[in-house]
Amino acid sequence: MKHGLRLGDYLDLEWFLDQDRHADSSQTLERDRQLGLAAASDGIPANRFFSYWLAQRRAGEKEVLPSALLRTVRTLTRWAVAALCLGSGISMIRALLLYSGVEPINISVFLLVAVVPQILLCVAALVVLGIKSRGDWSGFSLLFSCVRAWLGRGRSKAAGFMSTMLSGRGWAARMLAMDCLACMQLGGLCFALGCLTGFLLSVAVTDLAFGWQSTLQVGAQGMHALVSMLALPWSWMPASWGGAPSLAQIEGSRIVLKEGISTLVNADLAAWWPFLGFCLLVYAVVPRCILLAFADRRLRNMERVFMHPDVRRIVDRMSVPRLDSGMTKEAPPATLPLDELDAHNAVENVPAGHDRPRLGCVLLLPPELMDRIAGRDLAQLGRSVYGYAPGRVFWTDLEQDGISDVLKACSGLSWEGDHERYAVLVEGWQPPIRENLLALKQLGQDARQNRTLSLILAGRPSGDNWLTAPTQIERKAWIEAVERLDPLHIEIFGAGAA
Repeated sequence: MKHGLRLGDYLDLEWFLDQDRHADSSQTLERDRQLGLAAASDGIPANRFFSYWLAQRRAGEKEVLPSALLRTVRTLTRWAVAALCLGSGISMIRALLLYSGVEPINISVFLLVAVVPQILLCVAALVVLGIKSRGDWSGFSLLFSCVRAWLGRGRSKAAGFMSTMLSGRGWAARMLAMDCLACMQLGGLCFALGCLTGFLLSVAVTDLAFGWQSTLQVGAQGMHALVSMLALPWSWMPASWGGAPSLAQIEGSRIVLKEGISTLVNADLAAWWPFLGFCLLVYAVVPRCILLAFADRRLRNMERVFMHPDVRRIVDRMSVPRLDSGMTKEAPPATLPLDELDAHNAVENVPAGHDRPRLGCVLLLPPELMDRIAGRDLAQLGRSVYGYAPGRVFWTDLEQDGISDVLKACSGLSWEGDHERYAVLVEGWQPPIRENLLALKQLGQDARQNRTLSLILAGRPSGDNWLTAPTQIERKAWIEAVERLDPLHIEIFGAGAA
């Protein structure tokens, strides 16, 4: 199941997940299950559960959300860029079209200043968009630094949170970069529209004369060939539209400084403006429209194919059956016997001819804790993390060989919701080592994005209690170590709070 996330949705999701990391996991599970029951009662299909969850969380939030801040900043930025670029385009064209009646406006200068640079900028923008479409985001460090510095000056929690989210090269930063590229194309489009608008207004309200001159031995034939090449995209239009001056008009509008303009024909001097207007439209406005649509489509594609690793967890928590459902009368999920702590071969022990139960989750524990934790406690541990009692328990060291054996033993088994869930219990007071991280990476990797991995940290044992809560220092050490496995996402719980 894939859920496309827009940048605002992504930031809000991370905002709520950050709140959940500091909350009791059992309360989080109960809250999401209640939302799942409410969604089911409202007739919401399963593939819309996450959208319902996000809408309900937004409705109950009292703080300013990152999406609201992003929407405000984006709207103000786009309006400012559009207004500035539109005004700049009009101003530049008005400066080029200053005509005192003594010397005609030079066509060559107009094309070199108003048309050629926009063509080159469009080609450069196309190259940049093509490179970023392949995932190369180098060169945006300055942009990210400026955005973080600007957000860091905000006083709201959302501004500080967004500044933190944009501190790396994750999906938030990538989507922001593509959104900025789209904003740049909007600015280019507004500049081109300003040029075209300023040109048409000047033609409509001012008596303008256009001519061409050159010290090179170009001649009217050479100028006509250049004009015909530039006018090729609209050459199919009727000649009465004046899309390009004729050879006679080109020859009649050549400026010879020593002769002035007294010998030039007004009709020939005015024959150039439709051609210049089409140049601005075809070589500036239309390419910018295409580039803006292309950038927007690339952003939508990024959002559509991206699957946040916690979306599956949220939907899973919303769908898991409740155990203490006296009011809802839900049947508890089918679980395998764990009272005797012998779940390693529970699936194999199902008699022949019976349907094998579907696994809710699998629990991995270090061998040194064998016979120290009661089966009921292990069952509760799995329920508090995933809502399901473990269908299998493996006593194995957190090493790659042990993980390979676990994955091999679980291959081909049936899972509740067709989604694999693994919970790993580690003694959090022992510092994470490289072998542990490689094993977690191996267990969490899944090309189908159909596997959830959670890490449960147990603190130092207290008497006969081996499921104590870890200290903040122990939790921080493991969190920092697991973050180095990015983009692999592992949810971390404390055993005492699980």
